[in-house]
Amino acid sequence: MRISALVSGLLLVVFSACGGPEVAPLVGFGVNLAGAEFGARAAEFSNLSRGEHGQDYVFPRAETLGYFAKRGLRIVRLPLSWERLQPNLGAGLDAAYAGRVLEQLDAANFHGCRVVLDLHNYGRYRMARRGQVLEFVLGEPALSGQGLRADHLTDLWLRLGEQVREHPALLAYGLMNEPHDMGRADWHSTSNQVVRGLRGAGDQTWIWVAGDGWSKAHEWSQHNPSAPWIYDPLKRTAYEAHLYFDADGSGRYQKTFEQELRADPNLLLRGVERLEVFVEWCRRGAVPGVIGEFGVPWYDEAWLPVLDRFLVRTQQEQMTAIAWAGGDWWGEYPLSLQPRNDQEVGPLNAILRVAGRAALPGSLKAGGPASRREGPGLFPGQ
Repeated sequence: MRISALVSGLLLVVFSACGGPEVAPLVGFGVNLAGAEFGARAAEFSNLSRGEHGQDYVFPRAETLGYFAKRGLRIVRLPLSWERLQPNLGAGLDAAYAGRVLEQLDAANFHGCRVVLDLHNYGRYRMARRGQVLEFVLGEPALSGQGLRADHLTDLWLRLGEQVREHPALLAYGLMNEPHDMGRADWHSTSNQVVRGLRGAGDQTWIWVAGDGWSKAHEWSQHNPSAPWIYDPLKRTAYEAHLYFDADGSGRYQKTFEQELRADPNLLLRGVERLEVFVEWCRRGAVPGVIGEFGVPWYDEAWLPVLDRFLVRTQQEQMTAIAWAGGDWWGEYPLSLQPRNDQEVGPLNAILRVAGRAALPGSLKAGGPASRREGPGLFPGQ
């Protein structure tokens, strides 16, 4: 079923299913607030060498969250590090790190935002053993029998869920960011096991499941099955793709717009065409889809028409899309959405312009709490 109204912010629906009310996203634009996952790809990083908060990584300040909330971006994707959150697999959470996650949820609730907790680990976990750092791939068989298994990820989300699932700011679990190059592991079987494990334990939270192959929207069909692979008895699973507009879809933007244009005269339509690959897959499977990351360089305004077309099409498809990225430590990072010289950057302005075109009464607006509506449907196809 298609949702008839277009909205620019975050809308919430309260409905009765499986014993109680549930809150889930309809459609809107949001922002990734990075920092808590920083430093986790350094060579020495592991579950025993996690870095120091404020020195190697940082959670977003409440003022940063407030900056985007006041501009109407009230869906927040919060990248997290598994090793920092759970230093020992199958054991308790790190109290300080988990406490900061709760502080983020409290700040989000104050600003009327909703949060997707994103496990930003690329299908991996880095563990220190006998003076070495070993990187385990989730679901890949290990000769020792001590590999990283689906039940480890289930355990992590159940432990975190005990602390956050009733929080009013929680929107969804982002099961795992950008799994890729999984070797002998089968991400699709593993993620299905985790979802079934969470549902079997009674967790009813919405779950966003990323695709294999770095979750690239335009390569979705190359790295993922032809049909949806998650069995969720509650039908509260959304599939998450990422979409960047540079040639390889990595988001590194190693060539200028002009260089890209010379190689591809249809560059202005690249975002729309890449989105359509993912949209069509979701449409065929009658499942909800979300764009967990997208972005363009703030310093090259020639990319803005590509972004604008993508944003309009995303809005027409009534698909939530979350920009990469805000956060306090980006500095000169090309995709930073942080203000520069006290001015909003071009990509953020583009998002706000498109969002404003479809603003309707009842949408979540700056300065007010989340609105709630009765309704039977949450996403297209449901």
